[in-house]
Amino acid sequence: MKLYRPWTSLFIIVACIAVTLGFHHHIAGYYVKHAIDAELEYLIGKLDSHVTEAIRLNDEFTEELAFDCSISDIEKMQRVAFTSPHVRLFEVHIAGGKECSSHGLAVEQDEKASWKNLRDNIFIGSELNKINHTHDLTVIYQGEGFNLIADIEPIHIPKAFCENCAVLKVQLGSFDILVSDLNHLAEDLSLSSFIYSEQYPFSLSLAVSKNYLSPVEHWSGGISLGIGFLIGILLVMGMQWLLSQNQTLEALIKQGLDKHEFKPFYQPIVHSKSGKIVGCEVLVRWVKKDGTIIPPYQFIPFAEDSGLILPITEQLLYRVVRDIQTLNWGDTDKFMSVNIVPEHLQNDDLFHTIESLKNDHWQYHNLSLEITERRKIEDLAQAKKTLEKFYDVGIELKLDDAGTGYGGFAYVQELKISTIKIDKMFIDVIGTDDMKNSVLSSIIAFANEASSMKTIAEGVETREQVELLAKHGVYKIQGYVYAKPMPIEELVEWKKIAKNLIAMASH
Repeated sequence: MKLYRPWTSLFIIVACIAVTLGFHHHIAGYYVKHAIDAELEYLIGKLDSHVTEAIRLNDEFTEELAFDCSISDIEKMQRVAFTSPHVRLFEVHIAGGKECSSHGLAVEQDEKASWKNLRDNIFIGSELNKINHTHDLTVIYQGEGFNLIADIEPIHIPKAFCENCAVLKVQLGSFDILVSDLNHLAEDLSLSSFIYSEQYPFSLSLAVSKNYLSPVEHWSGGISLGIGFLIGILLVMGMQWLLSQNQTLEALIKQGLDKHEFKPFYQPIVHSKSGKIVGCEVLVRWVKKDGTIIPPYQFIPFAEDSGLILPITEQLLYRVVRDIQTLNWGDTDKFMSVNIVPEHLQNDDLFHTIESLKNDHWQYHNLSLEITERRKIEDLAQAKKTLEKFYDVGIELKLDDAGTGYGGFAYVQELKISTIKIDKMFIDVIGTDDMKNSVLSSIIAFANEASSMKTIAEGVETREQVELLAKHGVYKIQGYVYAKPMPIEELVEWKKIAKNLIAMASH
């Protein structure tokens, strides 16, 4: 059956319309649920900001107030409560029964059973308002002989979302704080949702009545008709495209990105003199779902030329920072070297990606960048500007494949490169009469003349090569003489026996 035939296309479109019409009640429910969830996202963010500001203001008051309910204390609380959009009023409860607030006498009653500890002597809790007999959300600072209470400004359901057709509650453990006092809707509620605060120990729940849902169901039939028609058209076009589309390498790489098939393999870098692991180079491998590994030479050149290397690198970084934590390298000087291309230095996207991944379990110096000479950097000035941000936080730049491409040693001076990586092609000629030996000597001499310059030898395969490099002061070794590139699971196991393997390679 060929999908380009009109009757086949019509059948697909009609079938899609029939299916969506059958689910128009679910579509209405989905729409309302989505609207509720979106509103809850907005409201929880607003409430979080109220609580955060209340905590900050309480912290400031602990330094400013005398906590004696004097006129001075009350005026300070009144001034801040009047100007703050986050806090409705402040109260002070002093041991012995004396109390006051930014409204004169304190109007709140303690409900300590609802208090949840946030940090040290800071609590969040529910307080009964004796004036309107409602519960308020409060932040409490418990000092020596006094409590300082900040009543959070209540949040409200915007009228644009729903007027008199919803109930909003703040739930603090087993305590419910009714925000929208619409108890007459209790028997008429048809759909609800809730959301937890990521910062504080409370949640919001929002329930809507049938009066809100019914109009949506009325027009959902028409929307279902349109959606079914649109899905049918898109399905016909998509299936025709799939039949005509060649499986190009670009399409395959994009599919691999969607399926998260690009994974980091790690090749350890070992200090031959001390026998310690100093870091790893991150090498990308394309691992298909069936376990097939596509060799880098089959896709890396195309990925670099097409720009797809940028999202591949981003996908790798998410795994690399996680693996640094797995290896417990966060408190060490060990590093993971990630390969980049000149396009990474055209803007700050890579820096912002790394910045977004930063957490307390790894340090910036645990990451370093490697750039190859084999691809020319067109705008050195922009590259230098981009790299300054990395240098400022402690991320170094290494020159990969030194002596094999465009930049030469000019890159070292222009880009403040900290480490030269000697390419395997120069390592392979050690002990021979090949003219590349002179280039190798020049690279090592250049590094030795620059006192801050470090060297790493790549592709080292024999003990003889390790010994000859050591005679020239090159101790950081990367190659099969110590370990092959491996996934994180194998690296973890390799580390357990690494001392023995390194010792064996040294004899």
